[in-house]
Amino acid sequence: MLLRRGDTGDEVKTLQRGLNRLGSMLLVDGGFGSETAAAVIDTRTALNNPGPPEADDDLQAAIAQVPELAPPLTAPGVTFIARAEVASPSAYRQKYQTPSWPSAQSGITIGIGYDCQFHTQEELQADWGDVLPAATLDQLLPVLGVAGSADSLAQVKGVTIPLQAAMAVFARTLLDYLGRARTIYPQIDLLSAPCQTALVSLVYNRGTRLTDNNTHLQDRLEMRTIRDLLVSGQVDGVPDQFDAMARLWTNTSPGLVKRRHEEANLWRSGFAALQLN
Repeated sequence: MLLRRGDTGDEVKTLQRGLNRLGSMLLVDGGFGSETAAAVIDTRTALNNPGPPEADDDLQAAIAQVPELAPPLTAPGVTFIARAEVASPSAYRQKYQTPSWPSAQSGITIGIGYDCQFHTQEELQADWGDVLPAATLDQLLPVLGVAGSADSLAQVKGVTIPLQAAMAVFARTLLDYLGRARTIYPQIDLLSAPCQTALVSLVYNRGTRLTDNNTHLQDRLEMRTIRDLLVSGQVDGVPDQFDAMARLWTNTSPGLVKRRHEEANLWRSGFAALQLN
């Protein structure tokens, strides 16, 4: 069955799920819109299957053979955290597919949060060598291991990091954060993929520190309570702590308030609650 722009239904949802295993970061909403069409174009390039922004039977069959993205988090889990970081595929292409210099303290950053200031040539090759051409890696060499600047950003202005390449590296990064989350929440491996994703999202955003920096606010109270609930097996109480944690950003960061509540919803209702599977 040929799927194209304007189509809707379960067949489109199946296509979107498959595209997300390649890192397309789509909502699984069953609507073949502009973001799904862009994902099909990216996927045709990745699978060496040239053609229009439509999904014919051959392309759908090839997508169906693509393995899961970053188990045990799964493609929906990686998609959830990626969307928390960069909002959407179109936002990534508009704001992040070329290198950026997010702040005076950061280095030149590529993909989804990959700060070149903290990486060596060997690490760049290990992380990106299988998803970017050698010529692109060579262009990035001058910004490795150094603080960012307007001049260094200008040196790499011709670099483009495709979304699916960025997502492949991001997925591997999240597996590292799964290990970090395990250090404070060792029960994580016993949880479902949506629950694991919620904890990894939290640790990716806030780190593993459980002691308060602000004793008045008790800024790590809820993270400690989550630890205690997991130890005692009271997993149903965990999402309330994500919701409660939102108090820390009520007046400063609506984005983080939204993220904590979405992590809570993810824990309670799974990926379907957020149109991710």
